[in-house]
Parts: sequence; structure tokens; C-alpha cells
Amino acid sequence: MSFFSDLGGGRLRRARALEASGDFRGAASVYAELAMFVEASKCLLHEGEKAGTLESRLGAWMDAARVLPDDEIEALREVDTRIGRAILEHLRPTGVAGNAEKRQLTDAAERLERAEQWRDAADAWELLGRKEDLARCLEMGGEVERLERVLTEQNRSDAVGDRIRRLMSEHDLALSLGQRAAAKQALREASALAPSDVGIATSLRRLEERTVRGAVLRLALPDRTLRVVGKLPIVLGRAEADVALRGASVSRRHAEVAYEEGRFVLRDLGSRNGTLIAGVVLSRALAVEGALEVGLGDDVSVRLTPSGMSLEIEVVRGMDRGEVVHVGAGAVELFDLGVGVRFEPERTVIESRNERIVLGDRAVSEVELLRGDVLTIAGKRVEVIA
Repeated sequence: MSFFSDLGGGRLRRARALEASGDFRGAASVYAELAMFVEASKCLLHEGEKAGTLESRLGAWMDAARVLPDDEIEALREVDTRIGRAILEHLRPTGVAGNAEKRQLTDAAERLERAEQWRDAADAWELLGRKEDLARCLEMGGEVERLERVLTEQNRSDAVGDRIRRLMSEHDLALSLGQRAAAKQALREASALAPSDVGIATSLRRLEERTVRGAVLRLALPDRTLRVVGKLPIVLGRAEADVALRGASVSRRHAEVAYEEGRFVLRDLGSRNGTLIAGVVLSRALAVEGALEVGLGDDVSVRLTPSGMSLEIEVVRGMDRGEVVHVGAGAVELFDLGVGVRFEPERTVIESRNERIVLGDRAVSEVELLRGDVLTIAGKRVEVIA
């Protein structure tokens, strides 16, 4: 026996002694020196089994994989199987939360595929939401029934996704055309299909919040602010009135304008300083047949101008001089802009009469108004402010 043979035999006995004593990493080191790579790998597998933490276990098994030559196919498969299953079982109860866990589980799935552990690989890809990889592994593993369920679910999911995309396109188009009710309906249907989609829910909430409702509309033009009141009768008076006017002589509820028997009618509401027509206190109801200047006490005057079922109220004297209010019973004509305003329970609509309404880059016949809308009407910029 040569010196080198005896030396090798001594190392082999030392490796086996270390292995028998439970020093698997020490034994693996000696086996590796002797080019006994499969034995070294097996020792590192044992080292991983007795490890107390997942990190230590994976560390030992990764070393077991690194020590093996590429042609040791079966041994490599065993190592990949152990690593892949350990990671899968660790993440299966909680799912994949962050990018680091996604990378770790992707590595596990690839190892399980290399080891031809098709069912475990499929489970890993399913946790990652990788449907195509899941289907491939189920097919390779002969999991026919599960594969059919996955494909059916995928087809259903694809159909839902296509429907949501169509609904969002419908929403975008309806919004650009001023058809806000249709835009909201598209969002409601999309939200029902994807109840956990925060973006869709937020878009719907913001659209609802901006929708103009009620019987009062305020429009900002370049040269003035225009108020539109879509109800009759209306009260003229101080801040809480339908048409609020500032002035020391104005009572809280000063006068009323109603629409009766096809005409507008003006009444005083027992005001402190009286409702004046040509300086004479109004003592009874008065039909507004044409343009009529009315004093609310002695420091505020308004001009009432009826036209059909709409009434224009212009402040001609007082702190609000120049302000114009258009009034009507649910529908009001804005003759100077060539449009009408229609008040409905859940929306307020501005519609073309003889002037184009431009919203964005589109000419439209009507717009369901949102706060913040900017329209171009009769060549003028019109912003919806309330």
C-alpha cells in the first residue's frame, strides 16, 4: 500500500467518523477533498435536516447543490426538491407579500420543475399567480382534472378582464362626451366585477362627488358670475334666500316671485322696508308682464325680465350690482349664451339651443355637469363652479 493510498484511506475513515458523530459539515468537507461529491452532498442534506431555521436549512442545501457536478442529475434533483418544497411550505400559509418572497418562490418553482416535481411546481406557480406556468406543470404532471379547472377559471378571468377593459373605455368616451350618468354606470358595473380594485372605486367616488345636483348652478364667465336657479317660487332676500342680495334695506325674506297661470307674479313677503315699484310700495301681487325694475327697500334694486317660462333677474343697484340670476321651474333658458339648463333630481344638464357647446375638443349637444367642468359656449369660456 502506497503512502498516498494510506493517506486517502485515513481521510475516508475520518470523514465517516465525523459523519457518524453528527458533524455533517465537517464530513462533507473531507468527502469533497476526496472528490466524493455525492457523499459530501448527502452530508450537507443531513446538515440541513437538523438545522433549526429555514435560513440555515436552505444554506446547507444550497451548499449541497453547489458541491455536486452537473452530471449528477439524480442527486441534483433531490437537492432541488428539498429546497423547493421547503420554500413552498414556508410561504404557502401566508402567500407572497413582497418582491423578495416572489423571487424566492420563483426560484423554488424552477427548482421543482427541474426535479420534475410537477404538482409542487404547479402549487408554487399558482401562489405566484403565474397561470401559464401553472397550466404547463399540470399538463406535464398529468393533472388533467385540475388543469381543466384552471383553464376554465382562466377563461372566466380573461372574460371578466375583457369586460372591465370595455367598460373603462365606455367610461372614458362617455366622460369626454359629457354623458356622466353613462360614465358612472360603466364604473359601477366595473366595480361590481372587480370589487377590490381601488382605482375604479376611487374614480366612481370622485365622479359622484363632482356631480352637480340640486336646484342651483353657478357658472363663471370671463366677465361675470352667473347664477341659475331651477325652481319656482323663489324668495329674494338676505343670505339664506334663493336669490341672496346684500343691502341694509333687504329683509331676510323680502319678496317672492312665482309662476302662476302662465305668467310671473311678484309679491312682497311683509318686508321691513317694502318692495317698491317706481317708488310706490307694493301692496298686492303684481304680474310681471315685461321688464320691471323693483326696489328692495331704498338701497337695492333689481330688474325682472321674463321670457317664456324663464326669468332674468339683474341687480341694477346695490352691493351686488351687475350680477345676473336666471330662474325657471326645473328648466331655464340662458338666452345670452344660446343654451338651456335642465335640473333633474340626480343631475344638472346644460343643452344647446343655437350655440355649440364644446367640452375639451368635442362639440356636444348637451353636458351632464360636473364641478370643475370648463366649457366653451358662444366663444366664451364657461366654468362650472357649483
